[in-house]
Amino acid sequence: MPLIDLKPNTSKPKPKTKTKPIVMKPIHLSILALAAGSAFAAEVYTPVVGYITHTINAQGGELTQTIVGPSLVQPTEFAGNSVSSPSGSAISFAAGVPTGLDGSYVLEITSGPSEGWWSTVVSSTSDSITVNDEFPAGLASDTAVSVRKHNTIQTFLGENVANLIPFNGEAGDEIQILNPDQSLTPIAYVPAELTGDVEGQWYNLATAEIANDLVIEPGAAVIVKTTSSSPLSFVSVGQVKTTATQFDVYPGLTLVAQTDAAGATFNEMNLQFSLIPLNAEGSNTDYDEFQILNSDQSITPYAAVDPALLGVATLANLVDASDAGDTVLPGGTGAIIKRDSGNGPSTITIPGSLIAE
Repeated sequence: MPLIDLKPNTSKPKPKTKTKPIVMKPIHLSILALAAGSAFAAEVYTPVVGYITHTINAQGGELTQTIVGPSLVQPTEFAGNSVSSPSGSAISFAAGVPTGLDGSYVLEITSGPSEGWWSTVVSSTSDSITVNDEFPAGLASDTAVSVRKHNTIQTFLGENVANLIPFNGEAGDEIQILNPDQSLTPIAYVPAELTGDVEGQWYNLATAEIANDLVIEPGAAVIVKTTSSSPLSFVSVGQVKTTATQFDVYPGLTLVAQTDAAGATFNEMNLQFSLIPLNAEGSNTDYDEFQILNSDQSITPYAAVDPALLGVATLANLVDASDAGDTVLPGGTGAIIKRDSGNGPSTITIPGSLIAE
């Protein structure tokens, strides 16, 4: 399966949070070989608040990529029900809304048919919140929502807790965010001795701006590129998300994270109903591929299939045509959705984690 040559994003991406410009020479980055399962180990501890231990693959110093994602979320800072049907991009409450909410926060619908819909906050008053996007039409007058901080590069990776090779002015390990237009936002950790700050900083290497607060959107995964001689690990901490998560799939490639902290099978993620399927005759070529990036950098491709093919709605392994609906995508890991350029974008909703009583 051929590699896909994705170019670094040389223009400033649409920000979800604010960054601070600095003077630093950007570098040209190597390609991201994305068309390629994920030998990415994850261990989940405690049911509501806990941590996930992630493993980053390595191949003895050769460039190695791993798809990772923050399954855990930041603490809820406001939860409530609207006092009227949300209108446009504003929603109203009786009282109790924290004032001064900004683009570092995300509002999410937590009940009803639009559960999992989210938008970045623009502003708030004591009884209202305005977000970036218009609310879905037809929401109930008592729509339940929650507000929390976005996950960011800093909240996910801290002060380089994974011990990635720092950027030395010329090269280093990278975190890469894949944008809807298929460009890349390349990010590297620059140590304090180069930044002149008390601590190191994460930098956007295309724009030379501090990227600590760059948002990792709900449901999104990132690529870790390393030339480490041995596997690395880091721990992410947060709350287990028990509500659904919506994310957008675009033509080309989309990186999706497992939002169930305990892990879930492909069918438990409802991918068999969400992806563009292989038809009953097995003749179409415009179906979505759900790709797992393996530790040896090969790809295992899967696809949703028409129930007539395997007798049930499920995902199939495209290598051996077996039913793969029970294949588990662990918490903290991610995958690639490859969509034909002739198909438009869509929204997929992944169920939340189930917490045992």
